This record gives sequence, C-alpha cells and structure tokens, in this order.
Amino acid sequence: METVAALFSGFVAGAAVGVLGLGIFGPLLVSVPTTNWLRRQFPDPSNWVMVSLGAALVAQAGCAVLGLLLGVAFLNVADGGSSGLGSPSWQFTTGVILVVGLIAIAAAFWQPTLWRRFALTALLAIGCYGWMLPHLAVS
Repeated sequence: METVAALFSGFVAGAAVGVLGLGIFGPLLVSVPTTNWLRRQFPDPSNWVMVSLGAALVAQAGCAVLGLLLGVAFLNVADGGSSGLGSPSWQFTTGVILVVGLIAIAAAFWQPTLWRRFALTALLAIGCYGWMLPHLAVS
C-alpha cells in the first residue's frame, strides 16, 4: 500500500505542477511573435491554437510522469530517511531543491528574459515535488 500511496502522490504532485505551470507559461504559447521559426511553420491562427494546445497537454502529461518517477525515488529515499525541513524526508526534499534549482539557474542563463517565469516554476516544482509529494505519500 505504501508503494501505491507514493506513486499516487507523485502523480497528484506532477498534475498540480502541470496545471499551475500552465498559468505561468501559458501566455507565452499564444503570444509567440510571427518571426519565430515554429510560428512560421503554422501561419494560420487556428493551427497555432492547436499547436499550443498540444504543447500544453504534452507538458502537463510530462509533469505527471515526472511526478510518478519522483514517487518511485521517494520510496527508495524514504526508507532510511528522517524528517526535517518541514518534510517527512529531508534527504528527498534537499535533492529536489538542488536539482530543480540548478535546472532553473541553467534555464535562466539560457533565456535571461524569462528568468521570472523560471523562478516561479522552480518554486512551484520545489513546493509540489519537494514538500507536497512526501506529505501525501506518508499520510
């Protein structure tokens, strides 16, 4: 039963990141300039809506799958873990903070104009994957 709880909590945390992250990056999908190479491939506005919808659905599904994988990782870490940092497993939470933080910093250097969106998404992912997932899995 512990495995099912960890996997389900990972799926829920990933779905939360996907849905809430769409609020952060969703406006970018509809405001891509016409000079963008992808936008030139789909010049008709109705086609661009479908491309944006497809990208949003793939991103949401990817966040849920990542949550499932992190649920499996939590199972392996939580066996010998101890509570701390407001989490049932401080080792898992610290790992999530470090990995997501490094990815956000690298993304901000890659696209400096989007650093605020990357920072908000990183905080969202850290909160959902680092704290919500362990609390849901233990409860």
